[in-house]
Amino acid sequence: MSAISLAKETLCPPCAPPMDFLTALQKKFPDLPDAEEISKDEDLMKFFQVTEKTSKKKKTTPEERRGVYDGGKCDARVWHEKKGTGGLGYDDIQCSLKKVEGGCFCKRHGKMHSEGTLWTGVINEPRPETPTKPDGTVMVWSTDAEGNDIVKEKKKKSSSKKATKKKKAVKKKSADDLSIDELMLLLKKKQEEEKEPDEGSAEGSPEGSEGGVGAGVDPEKDEDEDVDEDEEEDIYLMKEIDGVSYQINKEDKTVIRVDDFEIVGKWDVDEEEIVFNEEE
Repeated sequence: MSAISLAKETLCPPCAPPMDFLTALQKKFPDLPDAEEISKDEDLMKFFQVTEKTSKKKKTTPEERRGVYDGGKCDARVWHEKKGTGGLGYDDIQCSLKKVEGGCFCKRHGKMHSEGTLWTGVINEPRPETPTKPDGTVMVWSTDAEGNDIVKEKKKKSSSKKATKKKKAVKKKSADDLSIDELMLLLKKKQEEEKEPDEGSAEGSPEGSEGGVGAGVDPEKDEDEDVDEDEEEDIYLMKEIDGVSYQINKEDKTVIRVDDFEIVGKWDVDEEEIVFNEEE
């Protein structure tokens, strides 16, 4: 390889042509022209010119594609949850993938259509009024048949759970808070209990008998079972994008495809979309 070819391949495009480099290059390879002559070579100097980087085309969000039909894209309607509706979905978003040559759908939606499992329907046809997944899960659109927004009612917690919380909030009185009559009554009750055999002692029910300690009654366990399960925060969020179900970890934003439980990328909270791994 000649010295000029080597310089063309190794020098970075953003650099300006440094004369000291050209001078050193000429000294290293005496057969080359002098530095001044090399710097005037237009074919060589174009490798030193600064090239403008082409801006990356911004990917449109599903919301930006609402109501827009692209004849070159798959004709399948895709499910995308409307933010803040508690699981209701748009009915006017087209699949963003290209059509298979000679067909109306992308490869995945074409297979679903042929198998009769394209539950979201075709974008240029009336929507299915009761969209039902192949597993029987019934979904709801974010608008009614007339295009009016639907507001999903929030579930009310049962009164029994509220009563349990209220019961837990009651603070037990201390001896200092009791009146003289309450103290006397408590003392009398205590004296009566000391006179009678303890049901859990050897004179009463033996340990392990019905109602005694060891008979399957675990006070600590019973107390744990009273914990309101609604207070435990679910760390996972389910999303369905372009007909594919994903599980999103709210803590580290990891996205798992439900079909094969494969980690496919990270959830972008600001853009509300999946940033897929490079292999995806």
